[in-house]
Amino acid sequence: MAFAPLFLAHAGRLGTSATTEELESRLSRFWREGRARWPDIPLPAESLVRHLALHWPRMAPGDALTAALERFDAGDLYLACGCAEGLPAALAAFERHHMTAVPAALSHMRLPAAVVDEVRQQLRERLLVRTDAAPRIAEYSGRGSLANWVRVVALRTALSLLRKSHEPCPTSDAFLELLPAPHPDPELETIQRRFHDEFRKALEAAFAILPAEHRYLLRLHFVDRLSTPKLGTLFGVNQSTISRWLQSAQQAVHDETRRLLKERLDLSSQEFTSALRTVESQIHLSLTRILDETVHPK
Repeated sequence: MAFAPLFLAHAGRLGTSATTEELESRLSRFWREGRARWPDIPLPAESLVRHLALHWPRMAPGDALTAALERFDAGDLYLACGCAEGLPAALAAFERHHMTAVPAALSHMRLPAAVVDEVRQQLRERLLVRTDAAPRIAEYSGRGSLANWVRVVALRTALSLLRKSHEPCPTSDAFLELLPAPHPDPELETIQRRFHDEFRKALEAAFAILPAEHRYLLRLHFVDRLSTPKLGTLFGVNQSTISRWLQSAQQAVHDETRRLLKERLDLSSQEFTSALRTVESQIHLSLTRILDETVHPK
């Protein structure tokens, strides 16, 4: 593609004496640098160039183009732009590289774990969810590191929550999943005790081979309690599509867990059928716990 015409269409006057050829060369290099940092994120070049142009600073005629571009972090801008576009790979990468760092960024505040979790949840909604306007991550200019930008937003969010801490907080339904069933099945309890370790190992292995985007989606739904409408808004698709994605990811974990159990356990047909009943009844709760532990390791 021709980078320079698109850039100039959104940035207006360049403000330097650089030629179109020089601009084209430097923008092309900037694009390659961003792409090299995140090769798994399929961000269109047009999106990155447009985003860069919209955040381009005013320049004096004597300012050098190269020096101006060096103020921008190509990799961070590429990732932020991918998140603004709602690309699942970008959202998953943002979770891995920035959302997981929020507890450490807030550690000096000595906040309860529940408050830190709430900060992370609000950050996801504020930065990544598209409403009538572009998600707030689109405000990141690329000048200064994305990690510092996220840290500042996290600190402001935490302070805002503390100011409102006198307000009552509703009990999360997530705690209800951790309570024992009122009338447990004795046969299932026996199977669970006998094969608990193998079941958990199989489930962890099945979850580990999922694509990063599916793991991220399951974590948002089961641990962070995002509803399918909110997930649809976050990923830029309708609710039925999100439901299909969730069902597909869960089915993949379920099928692989069953396969691994059958492969690893030396059971009679009747015993294996009972073990599968355990998988059917416990996979939702067990997966929720495993996902939660990957976010909050002990």
